[in-house]
Amino acid sequence: MQRLRTPLLILCALLAALALTASLALAAGASHDEGELADGKAHFYSAKIDGTTVKYFLVKTPDGVVRGAFDACDVCYPEKKGYRQDGGVMVCVNCGQKFPLAKVGLVKGGCNPAPLAHTEENGKVVISEDALRQGLVFFK
Repeated sequence: MQRLRTPLLILCALLAALALTASLALAAGASHDEGELADGKAHFYSAKIDGTTVKYFLVKTPDGVVRGAFDACDVCYPEKKGYRQDGGVMVCVNCGQKFPLAKVGLVKGGCNPAPLAHTEENGKVVISEDALRQGLVFFK
């Protein structure tokens, strides 16, 4: 019995280390099921990067494109109010300007939602840690 105990403890330790590594890898970036976006509504998320909460949203437009942006813009970000969806547009909660969903992630600067780079892999929308780091300036 004693001979089995040591290898079993080693196996448990290795499995725990693998689970921790997978958890840390996911925490470094973000991944969301693309199916959640099928309703055409903006879905708001956040991620911790270096102790700062970075906020962003994803939306799937009628043309089937997943669009992503930080919940902030170059102009109004100091107010930390972000956006809300009103039908086919995103509205800046601070200044009231409206931006068509079809342009989210494409147009940058001014009060446009700041684009967030992402990829789509195996039914997931994947956002790298580097992409999330680009938004730190808006949320510090």
